[in-house]
Amino acid sequence: MGRKHGIFSIQSEEVNISTKKKAAKRSGITIPHALETIYQQMRIAGNRIQTIESYDYIFNQFVKFNKLEYVEDITADSIYEYLGSLEVAQQTKLIRLKSIKAVLSKFHNNGWMKQKFWSTINIKIDKQVKKGAKANDVEMLIELIDQDTFIGFRDTVVILTMYKTGIRIQTLGELKERHIDYGYLSLNLDGSILKNHKFLKLPIDQELAELFKVLIKQNDKI
Repeated sequence: MGRKHGIFSIQSEEVNISTKKKAAKRSGITIPHALETIYQQMRIAGNRIQTIESYDYIFNQFVKFNKLEYVEDITADSIYEYLGSLEVAQQTKLIRLKSIKAVLSKFHNNGWMKQKFWSTINIKIDKQVKKGAKANDVEMLIELIDQDTFIGFRDTVVILTMYKTGIRIQTLGELKERHIDYGYLSLNLDGSILKNHKFLKLPIDQELAELFKVLIKQNDKI
């Protein structure tokens, strides 16, 4: 009874020390804070909302599976474990890996991650080579179109433009008269209408250039 500190008081002190250690705050940035920052950067840079939402869905699924809290908690093992848990096709895994890599690269650009360890993580898939349309196939298709109507003529120009230039259908829908260079026979596509936001120059032939002129005149009449 004469002791200053009994058994129970010593245990109490040990518990207090342990509690203080657990309560210590970490210095790293949390994943939600990091994501909020890069999404804001992407919006300012002009990235599509669909792209941001896709990144957010996939990365949060990855974070939830591994129960991650801080950016510094992310490792190569956590990526492999997440991908290994997916019961989906290899192509789908590749898409998700690309999204995770894109987010981590933005973390790296902001100085939150020092090493780009994810750059060596890859998924092997057997790519199917799509067969391109042949000239005869295009001719047969055009023969089925009534080019005496505006819609028929427009569709013919669309088909020929896609076949001769390889332009994406989404980009074709954004094509304006200012993108056509009749002097150098090319389509000069600025970054605002392209998925990767980079300038692209596509060559065209004289026949397609003349079709564009006719289509534009018809558009003006309508």
